[in-house]
Amino acid sequence: MTKKANSVKAQNLPTTATTLPILEKILAFVFIGSVAISILAIMVILLAAFSNGAWIPTGLGLVPMLALPFGFASLAGLLIVSSFRKRKSSHN
Repeated sequence: MTKKANSVKAQNLPTTATTLPILEKILAFVFIGSVAISILAIMVILLAAFSNGAWIPTGLGLVPMLALPFGFASLAGLLIVSSFRKRKSSHN
């Protein structure tokens, strides 16, 4: 019976040291998503251009122009947040 209690205690150890803060996760996913959407939009625009303009999507050219700066801003925010977290952890 004591072996069971010891194994339960070992399984419930906190894992806060290995998990990323939620703000860093959100900024990372926003960066990856905006870059992926921009690349996809650029590919669609290129395919439309190579098909002799048969089906040029209207307004799709704005997607990379808006999403890439948004991705850059989220990358800058991610670098700032992670540097603050590392600086805080090095002082402790």
